[in-house]
Amino acid sequence: MSDKLPDILPLNPYFREMVWGGRRLAELFGKELPDGAAIGESFELSAYSGRESGVSAGPLRGVGLGALVERYGAELLGSAVVERYGKCMPLLIKLLDARQDLSIQVHPDDAYARAHDLRDNGKMEAWLVLHSDGGRVAYGLADGVDESAFAAAVTAGRVEDVIRFFPVQRGDLVFSPPGTVHALCAGVVIYEVQQSSDLTFRIYDYDRPGLDGKPRELHLQQALDVIDFSAQLPSPDRKSTRLNSSHLVI
Repeated sequence: MSDKLPDILPLNPYFREMVWGGRRLAELFGKELPDGAAIGESFELSAYSGRESGVSAGPLRGVGLGALVERYGAELLGSAVVERYGKCMPLLIKLLDARQDLSIQVHPDDAYARAHDLRDNGKMEAWLVLHSDGGRVAYGLADGVDESAFAAAVTAGRVEDVIRFFPVQRGDLVFSPPGTVHALCAGVVIYEVQQSSDLTFRIYDYDRPGLDGKPRELHLQQALDVIDFSAQLPSPDRKSTRLNSSHLVI
């Protein structure tokens, strides 16, 4: 490996097949997707173990981002980042293509992850909508829904009745702090900036089998532990910014 860190590190993404994924990342952004795979996530900037982006050109071609972080530390990340997080890339950037609705889910915060000795950090995330076929997002709980009402709705199979849905269009911004019940829904493609974590507690998944043909695991009790039932969330429109050109480069 070269001792000199180049000024620019072009990266190849890691593509992740998901049961709800599609093929629009090729159509919209020219991604060379694996043949026949329903790609839900493209890890554009990732040092997450097993899902790393890697250098695509230059003297460090083929080297994964995690190895670069370990080798170059503060030279790559900055001294303030290393002081706070160690030699660890704290952020992960993805493109997501929702051909189907994602599961209704929630993420824990760092404190919960540490207290329960989970292998990842908590997960805070923000979405910029790049494309929407008249799609929507699930975002937060309906007014007056407390823990008992939410648990009863889940048990009765009517969780969609107690959460809020908002239509979204290109340029909308959605911020989801830990504890927010949410889901990306069919027809929406987003640019996501998140903590480098894969901690997701699924609440409802439409009785849908996973890629292995088996039902995907749900985590209702963990979800109830971390949902912020007191949160006052704005609608995505109030945080909206419109993309008025095609200047975004992926």
